[in-house]
Amino acid sequence: MASADAASDRSAAIRACRAEVSSQTGVTLDDVRLDQARVRGTTVRVDLDVWRDGQLQNVRCDASRDAEPTIIAISPALQTASAQ
Repeated sequence: MASADAASDRSAAIRACRAEVSSQTGVTLDDVRLDQARVRGTTVRVDLDVWRDGQLQNVRCDASRDAEPTIIAISPALQTASAQ
């Protein structure tokens, strides 16, 4: 069941999505920027701008509206940065 505090759920989902995208791509949190976020029933849809190797990639992340948001989907699928 979704909590009643949409603003809090939205903020938590943004943090979770930014952290997961940063982890998957190997970029810093500063390189994963919020474009927009929308609360949708039991989920939050977060659109992010990811700057990697001087190029912009738009990423969509869907997260649950639980006390601790769970990442449901990230698209497009991200490639982890290769070790140098």
